[in-house]
Amino acid sequence: KSPTSANVCLLQHAAMLGVDAAAQHLEEVLRLHFGGNEALGLPSSVPVAPALRCTILLTSLFFSVFLAVISLRISRMFLSGRMEVPTNSVEGRLAKATEALSVVPVVAILMIATRLRAIQLAGDARFGAPPIWAQLCMYGATFACFCRFLTDVFCFRNESEELTLAATGIRHTATATLFLCSAAIVISTLIMEAKSADTEPLGAMMQCMLTLAVAYFLETGVREAFCRPRKLEDPSTSSYGSFSPASHEEDVFALPAQISLQFPPMLCVLYVAIALRAVQLHLEPRLWANCAMYLTTMATIVQQARATTAFVQKEGKSSLLGDEAAGPALGRMESFDEKSKLFWSVTTCCIYVGTLLTLLSVAGMESKSSSETSTPAPLSTAMCCVMALTVVYFGSYLLLTAGSLLRRFLGTWKQWAQSTASGVQRSLAFAPMLCVMMIGVRMRAMQIGVRDPPYWAQCCMLVATAAVITQVTCSILTESQAVGGQIVDKDAVTKLLLLSVLGIRYVASAVLFFSVASLMVSLAWMQPVLEA
Repeated sequence: KSPTSANVCLLQHAAMLGVDAAAQHLEEVLRLHFGGNEALGLPSSVPVAPALRCTILLTSLFFSVFLAVISLRISRMFLSGRMEVPTNSVEGRLAKATEALSVVPVVAILMIATRLRAIQLAGDARFGAPPIWAQLCMYGATFACFCRFLTDVFCFRNESEELTLAATGIRHTATATLFLCSAAIVISTLIMEAKSADTEPLGAMMQCMLTLAVAYFLETGVREAFCRPRKLEDPSTSSYGSFSPASHEEDVFALPAQISLQFPPMLCVLYVAIALRAVQLHLEPRLWANCAMYLTTMATIVQQARATTAFVQKEGKSSLLGDEAAGPALGRMESFDEKSKLFWSVTTCCIYVGTLLTLLSVAGMESKSSSETSTPAPLSTAMCCVMALTVVYFGSYLLLTAGSLLRRFLGTWKQWAQSTASGVQRSLAFAPMLCVMMIGVRMRAMQIGVRDPPYWAQCCMLVATAAVITQVTCSILTESQAVGGQIVDKDAVTKLLLLSVLGIRYVASAVLFFSVASLMVSLAWMQPVLEA
């Protein structure tokens, strides 16, 4: 070779060595920063707990279905240019069937809470397990969630009355199975006892979580019992959006009242995350933090009872469509007199204040041992992500609530809150289930005897959290224009900016799905590194 070619080869070799050294250095920095000491390899000798297996299955169902809906939506928008969803299309039928997924986050976090209670009583994450019958109920509830969704798809894809009737019967059976299995899981959490020591009482976090879960299932059952069967031609199910614009025009309190019904799943996730931190580090919340949790729980349940009563009295319709299955929503709210406005204002303020105090209490939790005076361990990556998503979740809805209440004084922005609500709800719908997956990964790390998940799994948690925040931001900026089909009326520069933000939103969605898949892999294949 000529001297010039030899020099080029040497430079290429040096560049490759430099890149390899930089990658190894970055990996070591991340490992030291996050503290993970596990690697990806063959499954650990400790089998994955049934609660975590069910969590993986439910997470796969939840995100894969919404991935299909979003993919079909992107294809429709870019290939045909249509903003409306054809009712008899695959996208419309699949979107309507996702109503069955609204309870999935609560079911998954209930299973994790039961597993956490067993760990608390056993004193060791490697040996703590719920009773066998409770674990069988977890599998039963998971199977019922799949059946509910599949029968909904089957109903909407068949016009035969006999087949639809049979599928409806199967769905009702699956719903009853889901509720019975969930009730058994709750009972197992309450009656579980320690084998070799005094049974530690349930903490405030677990009490509030179980109360919210039971109330959520009761509300869901009442709505499904009183809701007449949906048809493809129903106006309330002809397009995406569980917030009714008509009710928003009637009263500025309609949107805030509907928004407050989206909180129970996220509150359940937050309480279990705090309980996990308390069990792993032997901490307990302060008295004022317990009071804040009880206040938030009580206000949430009172709101649920009020909304459910109004729903039954007016025989309303419930609709959870597309990827906005963040919780039960009313097609039309009650008329708001002065007492009703005062009720929703006071209870909503209690929820926000109680949640804020709960978040502030996490870093200041006390050690159970009075002799220990050391400062608490720093917040884990999973805990930080759950807290960040909780802030975004409640903050976004607070922004929409403020926009709805102040729309009389906002001039041309008076329609912003109601047109943006559905888009923000679609983005926030992933937050509870994502948090459940993060908690599951951290619990798996505890099960195999290490403190933290792999550093790359913690990076995926941060990336997924950033993706959700990006989607919410993009929805707030563009949804009011995209929903109304006003993009075509803008000038070229504004149109380019809106389309760019919309593209960023879909890129963030893809990153979110990839991160969730990575978290599921880390949960199933996590193992400790054998140290010399």
